[in-house]
Amino acid sequence: MKGMLIDSMTGDLLTEHGRIAIGDTEEQTAEAVITTMRGDIKEHPLLGGEAGRLRGGQPDVMWPGEVRQMLRGCGVDCERVSMEADGTISIER
Repeated sequence: MKGMLIDSMTGDLLTEHGRIAIGDTEEQTAEAVITTMRGDIKEHPLLGGEAGRLRGGQPDVMWPGEVRQMLRGCGVDCERVSMEADGTISIER
């Protein structure tokens, strides 16, 4: 997918040579889906991986499948989502 790029550090639009940067938005879409809390996106209140809630305890065994469906619904092509013991989230295409 092509679209406007967002600076991952500040959350602002990324600019190049005084113009909005355009590029592949698949990674930033995946990050937004995984980190967003449900209800944050008012048009799609059930969208959100809520990864922040996984930090404090035992991860839900259904979480990777739910996030995979959300990613596919947003146009991110993925076959498998997994979470390692150290908290690293992997998306396989």
